Amino acid sequence: MKFTLKIWRQETPQSSGKFVSYPIDSITGDMSFLEMLDMLNVELVRKGEPAVEFEHDCREGICGSCSLTINGCPHGPDTGTATCQLHMRRFKDGETLYIEPWRARAFPVIKDLV
Repeated sequence: MKFTLKIWRQETPQSSGKFVSYPIDSITGDMSFLEMLDMLNVELVRKGEPAVEFEHDCREGICGSCSLTINGCPHGPDTGTATCQLHMRRFKDGETLYIEPWRARAFPVIKDLV
């Protein structure tokens, strides 16, 4: 599967952020959303670019720290599912995915998706 990822990048809490576009392919439907982000980060680091910062603590759907907003939906399109339990088969091949941090006054953006 191939996707275009529009990821929110923000260097510091005080800096203004923006969406940056990343094409990615060789994604399987069985990958979790966070595994897909890991794969993107491997590619970015290989190119000498900074990795995308994101929370990824338990990866078992327990802690909720992986909360992202995907295409405008908290945790993504499935209800009752943490982002780490969301699989890429839920998305259409070739789709553009907008990925941004979950925003709330009590949880300011620290960097990128954190």
